[in-house]
Amino acid sequence: MTARNLGSTGAVATLATGSVSEAHLLLSDVTASYSGHEVLHGVDLAVRRGGITAVVGTSGSGKTTLLRVIAGFTRPDAGEVRLGDVQVVAPGVWLPAHRRSIGYVTQDGGLFPHLTVGRNIAFGLDHLPRGARRERVSELLDLVALPHEFADRRPDQLSGGQQQRVAIARALAREPELMLLDEPFSALDTGLRAATRQAVSEILDRAGTTAVLVTHDQPEALSFADQVAVMRDGELVQTGHPFVVYTRPVDRGVAEFLGEAIVLDAWLDGSLASCALGLVPVRNPPVRGRVQLMLRPEQVQIVADSPVHAVVEDGIYFGAESAVRIHLEPRADADPRLSGELPTITIRHWNAALAKPGRRVALRIVGEGVVLQ
Repeated sequence: MTARNLGSTGAVATLATGSVSEAHLLLSDVTASYSGHEVLHGVDLAVRRGGITAVVGTSGSGKTTLLRVIAGFTRPDAGEVRLGDVQVVAPGVWLPAHRRSIGYVTQDGGLFPHLTVGRNIAFGLDHLPRGARRERVSELLDLVALPHEFADRRPDQLSGGQQQRVAIARALAREPELMLLDEPFSALDTGLRAATRQAVSEILDRAGTTAVLVTHDQPEALSFADQVAVMRDGELVQTGHPFVVYTRPVDRGVAEFLGEAIVLDAWLDGSLASCALGLVPVRNPPVRGRVQLMLRPEQVQIVADSPVHAVVEDGIYFGAESAVRIHLEPRADADPRLSGELPTITIRHWNAALAKPGRRVALRIVGEGVVLQ
């Protein structure tokens, strides 16, 4: 894989899994407004053929507007959109939604309650003979791993996860070039959500369908997609492979949005940053001097012995692990260029017995830190 540039504002950058020339969906400098207010500001995005890109951001960041522009439900003010070899949006060009070969799945699936599962899936296949429609419905039920007898049931006789599978099957019925998923799992219970998400991922993979998922759920974006695009205030501030975006966020906003982050004052000298946790290696140090250093909670581990110590303040038990708040102690070899009160940070630890309030623990750092710009 070829890593994509971390900051992707202003120009279409290299895909996380290839080059722009390999893109199946390509947006260039897209701007869009709603009720006179500009919602998207020069958005660039490239999605490889067969890939899944998750667009993640807070409510009001522009995620749904971006999806509507791609689908053809919203006409942008400027910019270009290409799907495969077809320019669907450009100056003087506007291909309507029904001609874009795009499938769309909403949060509730949008199944027709008065139609059977089979007729829901076959909706839009009236151009096929009846026998061919039945065969296509059977193929799609196999694809989404539902029994053929479900074709005669109505949507209200299915579970939420089964309904979403039917919605996926209906969207795939006409073999779209692109699938758009607008918060498709958010209405499901936690356990069913994870199972349905995994099933849909496998369905898209088997079908070889390019997809764009919009979600506000960070773990969902990181686990579901091979490319994550973080949207903030109508701009994609970082786009890349999930591992890269999570471990090397482009700024503090991205770092804290994608998960818990430990941010410490540090002094960067060469490839090492000196901070309250000792010396931390930094990849490709961008500057020298005083910086803010970011670590993920799982990078700070409780060990048997270390020159770095802290006192446990409290913790929250989650079963497989605990979130532990600890207050760092002064170090004999502390960097004199750094001063001020030592921070309280939150780490993750699997052994709740080692994280009791008042206990003194030793710490070590695993991996590299990130200097935030």
